[in-house]
Amino acid sequence: MACGTGLKGGQAAHIGFSCEGAKQDRESLLVRILAVADEVDEALYYERVRRLQPDLVVACGDLPFDYLEYLVTMLNVPLLFVPGNHDPDLRAKPETLGAEDFTRPFLLGSLRRERAGPLGCVNIDGRVVDAAGLRVAGLGGSIRYRQGPNQYSQRQMGARAVALELRIRRKGLWDRRPVDILATHSAPLGVGDGDDSTHRGFSSFLRLTARVRPKLLLHGHVHPYGRLTQRRQIGGTTVVNVVGRHMLDI
Repeated sequence: MACGTGLKGGQAAHIGFSCEGAKQDRESLLVRILAVADEVDEALYYERVRRLQPDLVVACGDLPFDYLEYLVTMLNVPLLFVPGNHDPDLRAKPETLGAEDFTRPFLLGSLRRERAGPLGCVNIDGRVVDAAGLRVAGLGGSIRYRQGPNQYSQRQMGARAVALELRIRRKGLWDRRPVDILATHSAPLGVGDGDDSTHRGFSSFLRLTARVRPKLLLHGHVHPYGRLTQRRQIGGTTVVNVVGRHMLDI
């Protein structure tokens, strides 16, 4: 497996362990992650995707729901995702009421809900979940640059980041486990974000990363357009732009 900065194709980068002299028993403890965002990788269609053999899929936004449903069906492993600025509003809404619903007044408090997001996948926006032996937290959305869902001002995302940190700390009180991965759609401000107003990162991600210290911060939103993506660091956290498809071991 490769340990370079270009994390494309079938290659994987080791995060948290030395690339040299790794022991076989240590290798067996690594969790293999398929990270995707923004661009559909046609090479993953048909049986090819199964050759990757990930333990976990992390999707960082702006991908068609049927593509995510395909991945989770073919791989049969947990798929965690956050929404991007081109995704729909994923907050659950009540289905349209029909006349027959009013004949069952005591059931109105438990109305069916429209599904929020791709089937078989877990929306971790603003949440902390455990999957494949890892603890993963997520914050979706981009900087607000026009009208639409999943867009936030710096102040709004700051409030969301504080709320997520509280959830992380509350969950950690029970088992003292740290967060392994922070999955976001946008990059942290000044760490792999864009120069234009549409792709500017969030300053609150810098503070959140410094305080909860995940091993990995995975994001999308900033398209490399064929260039190899460069891994960056925030303290001990490795920041990876996963637009397209990247394999990582943690």
